[in-house]
Amino acid sequence: MADQTLSEQIAQHCMALRSDRLPGDVMSAAKLHILDSLGCLLAGSRLEPGCLAYELAVAASGGNAASTLFGTNQRAAQLEAVQAMATAAHCGELDDIHGGAATCIGAMIVPALLALAEKHRGSGRSFLEAAIAGYETTTRIGLSIEAPKLFARGWWPSTICGAFGVAAAGAKFLGWPVDKTTNALGVASLLAGGMLTGGQEGATARHLAFGSAARNGLLALLATEHGLTGPKRALEDPRGFCFTLCAEPKFELLREFGKFHLLDVAFKPYPCARQLHAGVEALLRLISQHSIGGDGIRSIELAVPTQNAGMVDRPATPTLRAATLGSGQYVMAVTALRGKIDLVSFEDEYLRSEPVRQLMEKVTVSASTELDRHFPKYWAGRVTVALADGRELTEEIIAPKGEVENPLTRLDVEEKFLGLAGPVLGAATARAAIDEVQALDARESLGPLLAKMATVS
Repeated sequence: MADQTLSEQIAQHCMALRSDRLPGDVMSAAKLHILDSLGCLLAGSRLEPGCLAYELAVAASGGNAASTLFGTNQRAAQLEAVQAMATAAHCGELDDIHGGAATCIGAMIVPALLALAEKHRGSGRSFLEAAIAGYETTTRIGLSIEAPKLFARGWWPSTICGAFGVAAAGAKFLGWPVDKTTNALGVASLLAGGMLTGGQEGATARHLAFGSAARNGLLALLATEHGLTGPKRALEDPRGFCFTLCAEPKFELLREFGKFHLLDVAFKPYPCARQLHAGVEALLRLISQHSIGGDGIRSIELAVPTQNAGMVDRPATPTLRAATLGSGQYVMAVTALRGKIDLVSFEDEYLRSEPVRQLMEKVTVSASTELDRHFPKYWAGRVTVALADGRELTEEIIAPKGEVENPLTRLDVEEKFLGLAGPVLGAATARAAIDEVQALDARESLGPLLAKMATVS
């Protein structure tokens, strides 16, 4: 292995993954992350950015309708469909994330595998193994370049790392040999990239950039099939991927094959930027414990790690869904007034609410050097609420809900899926889809799952 390039080592590891040799907790986690990603995709297909991405996919397909746009009755060309479905899966901000690698993963991997499965069929076991390969590759890439630091430079880590994961997952699903998989990873390195700008303006095409990363991973596979060659030393070359993005890459983390990073990928219980989840959880805990109402609040201070503060301190956020998802001021205000936060919190009823606007003016976001010590493993938050009666209440969350130290249970994830998928598939079909995902390792065909995903209520 010492003579192999890093891409070859990653490819060899992915191709060697077999469900009968994988730990049970890894298999169970993979099923839950697949289910969660499917729910995010279905719900996102009915949100504005998802709908627009689907329309774009159909328009760009030129009559080629090879792939289903799940969540609807529409079809599009495979590349366009993957881009659209990944856009939809991410735009609700409910998709899973690995904090240390700063990457949202399932919203790219699962839509790409759906499109491949629809064309090539395959077994549930191969789908599971491929998803695990994609998750492991994406997180290793992100960890090796210290991806959270890229935020401050305007790069979006998910769009930087995602193409590698999709390429690895697709190659594994298709049963490719190591040399062919290595080439696909090399091509993916040439296609990596995406900017972070536009969040505060509410630019909906930011979600499309996420979808484009998934598309590029699939494009790397197609390019390999058609004879295009990529660099074999894409990761370690002095002008390659890792050194371009990081002064001192942690190559040892790319080769840490004894650890399954999938187990550290967090679920998102709240539909907003992950940087805000600890604050939301802290605020909800204070509301529950002290029966706080919006009328009794004089001020709310949200403290987050220094790097996150620059991203979520948005006092002048326009009343646009895509802008408010990452606004500490909006998210804290709407959560305080409603006593909860869900997809409805970002609909016009609240985006145009004067009480929300007024409370936003009482919310401040600050950088905490004390919380910096937990970053980037944990995106912590501390909330201090000053009340009209003179009380000042504080709550701090280090590991927000969904992390392995503060987990969502299997039942939690299934209930989340039912809430997201039920309105699209119908309650009975959504429950049947849960059963299909849980039985993936025993399914010789993916047909039943694909059929349920294509059933629109």
